[in-house]
Amino acid sequence: MLLPDDLDPSAGGAPGYTRYVFRETSGGVVPTLLEGPLGPQTRCQDPELPCSYDDLVALRASGDPIPAALGLATDQLSALVSELDQLAAFAALHADADTACAEGFVSDSIQTPNMGSHFYRSDWFSDGFEPSRPEILIYAPSDGTLTTGPLGHCDEDGWNGPDLELVGTAFLLPPDVIGIEHPEAFTGDLDNWHSHFNLCRGNTSGRDTFVTRAECRDSGGNWHDAIGWMLHAWVAPGHDSQLGVFSMWNPTIAPIADPDAIRGDRAVRGSDFPEGAHQSLIANFAFEQVIEVTVGQNVYFNNSDSVPHTVTAGTEEDPDPDTFDSGLLNPGDNYLLDTSEAGTFTIYCALHPDMTAMVIVG
Repeated sequence: MLLPDDLDPSAGGAPGYTRYVFRETSGGVVPTLLEGPLGPQTRCQDPELPCSYDDLVALRASGDPIPAALGLATDQLSALVSELDQLAAFAALHADADTACAEGFVSDSIQTPNMGSHFYRSDWFSDGFEPSRPEILIYAPSDGTLTTGPLGHCDEDGWNGPDLELVGTAFLLPPDVIGIEHPEAFTGDLDNWHSHFNLCRGNTSGRDTFVTRAECRDSGGNWHDAIGWMLHAWVAPGHDSQLGVFSMWNPTIAPIADPDAIRGDRAVRGSDFPEGAHQSLIANFAFEQVIEVTVGQNVYFNNSDSVPHTVTAGTEEDPDPDTFDSGLLNPGDNYLLDTSEAGTFTIYCALHPDMTAMVIVG
């Protein structure tokens, strides 16, 4: 119900940055992630914007004008910070993994790069949204390492594994509790929830994979057709995320990275993607603003957005579809741009003319 009908997608997208992510498996290309809501999303992943928890707290205290990109009125900012303060208070009480174990949280034993390991209370999943009580706590090794294999587990003595520190929190709301529409939860539109599909959780191997159901079973993994609406919230001291308080990824968590570098590392491609080709993702009603390639270097536009788009030469005022025009690109569709000749081209979406970009070949 969350996917358009009659899709025939190619692998593409970037988790945490695009509406859809499709991955290639031995059984074909399948959807593996969806983000909400439909239409343009209020993303706040520019490190220059005050989108982290600490930034939002400071912005409210300063009384300075709120950047338009945040989409928040003054009263909404105040309400959001108050909600995040409640969440931070809960997090402070669970800085120790032993506390989480004692209170019934269960580790998934999987450490994800730039994210950490999820400790969850499944008996809270059906209780609806409460900003002061997340269903998930996120921990990572306190020495900043990435663990190979399963991270550890809770037992009668507490946490059995490497020393951990709390790095964040997360929420999980099943669709049968809150519905299939994007959750109305935190004040404002910065809380960009996501849902996983066709996921093989490797709790005994320490890593998630995207394989067929049979391959997951044979590997000893736990198969999930779908996982409900999820949201990370980075409110733990020392792990303020400059990609935004609700970003999927946190560059302060191992492997520590420049916030601007993470998107490129998360891009998904299929096995048929030519070596050296440039993948340009269409996401959040926007093109990559400037695309520079050499003559003959393939450029693949992948529509990872919520609605169809086109890649058309020219502008709304001066269209040039005879030079090139992709036609209608549904979510998951690829378009290969001819780059056999040097030149500079302006492109736009015929359905959404405000979407423009420049392609420089040679």
